[in-house]
Amino acid sequence: MLERGLSAAEVSDVYRRYGALLSRRCRMLLRDRAQAEDAVQELLAVLLRRGEGMRAAESPYKWLCRAADRACIDQLRRGRHVRNAMSIDDLDPIGAAPGADPEARCAALESLARLDDEQQMLAIMLFVDGLSQGEAAAELGLSRVTVNKRAQALRAQLRLGHAVSIAEEAPS
Repeated sequence: MLERGLSAAEVSDVYRRYGALLSRRCRMLLRDRAQAEDAVQELLAVLLRRGEGMRAAESPYKWLCRAADRACIDQLRRGRHVRNAMSIDDLDPIGAAPGADPEARCAALESLARLDDEQQMLAIMLFVDGLSQGEAAAELGLSRVTVNKRAQALRAQLRLGHAVSIAEEAPS
């Protein structure tokens, strides 16, 4: 089935409802206001071309966050990241999400440009968004064991001690 985009009115509504949140997210990931605005504009263009997935999503905001993450990762991959990135505290005075360790969050955000695409998504989910390994596994379509192994490797690469929590799975 050919995926269709959203109408201009729908994209305008998305921006009105979620624009500030998406801009904040992109500023935090890219640590540069101008690059963040470029990423948001790229996301809106994607919605015009192929935003049908957002309509079908169980949680449109979650879908938009992952799409914004991909737009930011694409910018990092293309080398559009500014070397003199702003401090995380200046860009995001609200702080870490519940369940996200502030030290791990800072390490992940400062290292995003050095990670591969898969590591970037996992770092964002675990260290920035504070998702449990089970939640990240479900979003990525991987087993929890696989996510656990990748999270351990990522923690080592980011030089985070084992004392740093990555939102360990609580018994369900």
